[in-house]
Amino acid sequence: MNAAPLVLLPGLDGTGRLFRSLLAALPASLRAQVVAYPNQMLDLQQLAAHVLHQLPAQRVVLLAESFSGLVALTLLANAATRVHSVIFVGAFAEPPRPLLLRLAPVLSRAGPLARSAPSFLLRRYCLGPEANAAELNELRTALAGVSVTVLAQRLALVAKMHSFRQVPPNVPAFYLRASDDRLVPASCANWFQHRFKSCEVEEISGPHFLLQTKPRVCAEVILRIVQRSGKAA
Repeated sequence: MNAAPLVLLPGLDGTGRLFRSLLAALPASLRAQVVAYPNQMLDLQQLAAHVLHQLPAQRVVLLAESFSGLVALTLLANAATRVHSVIFVGAFAEPPRPLLLRLAPVLSRAGPLARSAPSFLLRRYCLGPEANAAELNELRTALAGVSVTVLAQRLALVAKMHSFRQVPPNVPAFYLRASDDRLVPASCANWFQHRFKSCEVEEISGPHFLLQTKPRVCAEVILRIVQRSGKAA
């Protein structure tokens, strides 16, 4: 079986460092590549072009975490032939939690906050109540690696309404939904089910940062999806 390579697109931080626990849980035989984003103010078209430039020659299974769902949708609208299937994890096509997003620009401009965010906030909205000090610090470090202006600009992209009318509906899609997601409502998966002819939704117990807190469970699901690409080839 010649399964397609797995290409992972990171969440809001764009660094890719938060995939470490997931990569460790995936089998070494699986070809996995993380595409990090430049620490620059880029729009969705520019981010999608950056990803496209780094894709391998053969078709891939694209995994888009949270913010990167917007990038993946933009990429699909322009280069769907390069993608075998796409896995959305806690993703959204329209602004989630609009009231919370109103506070986002203010918080993102408070530079030191990314490095010293209160643990109770990170646990409540990101990592769940069982998050330990190492996990909290890893998240803080990833966020601190992004400039304040870039973080604010990405949050502005999250808060903006986008048109994804050209997204091809025939690309197989999968959606991993966290049962206790306080950032992205469960209803956000509905958009993907309505847009794609085939979109399987699998709910996994955990917070928004599902890949970081439930890496083994997620790895099993992801591996199963990637193996399908080999059977369909």
